This record gives sequence, structure tokens and C-alpha cells, in this order.
Amino acid sequence: MARLADRDGEARRQRELAGAPNPGDFSEALARGLAVLAAFGTERRRLTQADLARELGLSRATVRRAVLTLEHLGYVRADGRSYELTPSVLRLAQSYLASNIVSAVLQPACDRICTRVQESCSVAVLDGADAVMIARAVPNQLIAVGSGVGYRVPALDSSLGKILLAHLDPDELASRLADIDTTAAPVDAGIFDNVRRDGYCYVVNDVEAGFQSVAVPLRRWDGRAIAAMNVGCSVERVPPEVMRGDVLDLLRKEADELRSQLI
Repeated sequence: MARLADRDGEARRQRELAGAPNPGDFSEALARGLAVLAAFGTERRRLTQADLARELGLSRATVRRAVLTLEHLGYVRADGRSYELTPSVLRLAQSYLASNIVSAVLQPACDRICTRVQESCSVAVLDGADAVMIARAVPNQLIAVGSGVGYRVPALDSSLGKILLAHLDPDELASRLADIDTTAAPVDAGIFDNVRRDGYCYVVNDVEAGFQSVAVPLRRWDGRAIAAMNVGCSVERVPPEVMRGDVLDLLRKEADELRSQLI
């Protein structure tokens, strides 16, 4: 049998399950199916098999099998030569939210703060290079579609993400930053020391021009930060000094009250 090329050998090692009784039990078919689902997004609502093959670096035959299986299971549907996700995909998120006590406890907290300040309130956890919302409440205003639970913002740009990154241990923080492309805007690691020391993070014009937010860590009973909560709004609606004053105080008070419920 021909010896594996270095690149192929490294790819195989990355597919091995560390610590498993049989490292080779990694299911490539399952991984490819999930990769197909993850390929869809705001700018990629409809994709052909050729699009998916090109995006994922897979063969057309491999993509075809994955897509047809997902179509059979009801997760995607065909529209001519293109495919799009179906609402059945929400079952996956629903399972996470229903089984995660953090989400169940924190959604009412977001609702309370939103009602109090009449601005959006969100809770997020870290997922790769993004902060992803697991609970969110907005006032009775029109908001952009797709900005609710499951919405992602770049961790390095957002108050939520900076809080989450700041409370990682040094080795994990270094590993996360190494996986994020920071060539366009180098990151000063000292900013995370400041966020951790201050116990909050305020940003303005980072994620969106004219938008500001302030976030605090949410700690479980043993003091470990497991999520972040913020309030966000336009700078025209709330003065920055109020965000860093009354709004921050409200977030801190809610975080303290939630601590005993987060296990």
C-alpha cells in the first residue's frame, strides 16, 4: 500500500478522536453532513451541489450523498438545482435550548432587563471565533431578521465576546487567538487583562457604526464565568455615561442574583 503523503496523514490524525478507546471511530459521513448544514448562511441561503463541493473542498459525489440524505431526513429541500435549509433544522437548536438549564434560566433574565431599560438584552457563549446568542430579548421594535437566538457576532469586536475571551485561562485564550485571523487588526492581549480586572466591557462602533453595548460575565456558583450578558443600543438612544452607569449596575445586580441558579 502506498505510503500516505504528509498532508493526508495529518488530515487523518485530525479526524482521530483523542482519548477514545478507538480513535478511528470518527464518523466522516456525519461530519460532512453537519458541514453541509453549516455552509448555509445569510449570504448563502441557496446553494447548489457544485457550490457546496467548492465551499467545503469535497467531491461532488460526496456532497451529493450528504445532500440527498439531508433532503430525505427533511433538513434541506430542493429548489431546482439549488438547495435551502428547512425549518426542521431548528429542531437541533431546540434540543440544545430545551436541555440547557443555562438558557432556561437566562431567558427570563433577559426579558426582565429588556422590560426595564427598553433596549435589547442578550446572553452569549463562545463558539470558535464568535459569541453566539443563547438567550435574547428585544423591545417591541422592528429588528433585523436573524438577530435573535443563534445570532453570532465576532468575539474580538463585541462586548460579549471580549468578556468571554477575557475569562479563559491563559493557554486557552492563546489558542483561541491563534485560530482567529488577526492580521488585519493585531490584538493587544492586554485588553483582556483590563476587561477581567474591570469586571465589564463597554464597546462602541465596533460591531456596527453608531451601536454601543456593555457586558458583564455570568458566573456559576463556583465563580467560573460560563456566559456573558449585555445590553446594546444606538448611541443616540442612550448616553454612554448611562450605559456605563445605571445600565451596568443593573446587569451586575442581575448577574449576582443569577449566580446561585447557574450550576
